Amino acid sequence: MTHEDHHTRVLDFPGATALKDAGLAEPPDPAVLATARSLVRRAIAADTDADVAATATTTTVVVRRFGRRRLLACAAAVAAVAAGAAVLPVVGIGGEPADSASAAELFNTMADRAASGSDRNAPYWKTTVKTWVEGEKAHTDDNFLSRDKLVIKTQNGRTVTKNAPSGGTSWSVGNRQVSWDNLDKLPTRPDALRRVLSAGAEGPAAAEQTVRQSGELLTGSPASPQLRAALFRVLAGTPGAEVTEGVKDGAGRIGTEISWKWSKELLHSPHSPNWIVRPSDGRLLERNHAQEGDADHITQRDTYLYAGPADRIR
Repeated sequence: MTHEDHHTRVLDFPGATALKDAGLAEPPDPAVLATARSLVRRAIAADTDADVAATATTTTVVVRRFGRRRLLACAAAVAAVAAGAAVLPVVGIGGEPADSASAAELFNTMADRAASGSDRNAPYWKTTVKTWVEGEKAHTDDNFLSRDKLVIKTQNGRTVTKNAPSGGTSWSVGNRQVSWDNLDKLPTRPDALRRVLSAGAEGPAAAEQTVRQSGELLTGSPASPQLRAALFRVLAGTPGAEVTEGVKDGAGRIGTEISWKWSKELLHSPHSPNWIVRPSDGRLLERNHAQEGDADHITQRDTYLYAGPADRIR
């Protein structure tokens, strides 16, 4: 996705893309319009009935709320077709964005994929990263991170070695640094891991810190499959994410974009962060930044062509 590629966020239900592509429809047949109105009325009635049943059992309400959101979305979609509209904004019950539910579902799916991965100890964590910054040429480097140093093999053939600070290689986790060997000591229960990641911050700032540090651990650390799964489950419960399917990364791979929306006061730069992920295997393909106020204007990309353990530098 670049500033020249424009996306249209559509409804979160099967067939939404086809609805968008269909464009404007001809004036509806009266019978079709009547059917659409009937579906909307039935959705509203089902919503009312579910609220009445709330006093009977909490479990029933939780299960139904997902179904109600989908039912209302589908009813609205039929109404949109009948009225000749291509795209409608969808909001869940009580004003909850439908995209939030999609983001949670996506992250939980990725957690399941990550949990099934193999856990192989190796002396290096290798990332092959294609980096592009607006106004500059893209370059691809191999990074070999170990407990005490970072070795970078650049695209132009140079080898750069950076020694880790005293105490060895570490990552920011909450308000402290966690070393390579102590990553396995982080909690893998999502609620406990969230408390650790958000330590030292409050409110929306805690969500921003949790997301940023989770991304760094998922791409740049030898986190175990169990920890990776827990990180994705933490993200599933973190607000502020919007999902767009069918987005290309800097290498031309198709993935699902996750856009994080925070206030300007929370951003570390005047750019909004985006991730592109591949749900089929739980892989984070890219982290990029868009110009604040212009989601289609990408200013920087870090595209991960490889991220995994390595036995040696080569």
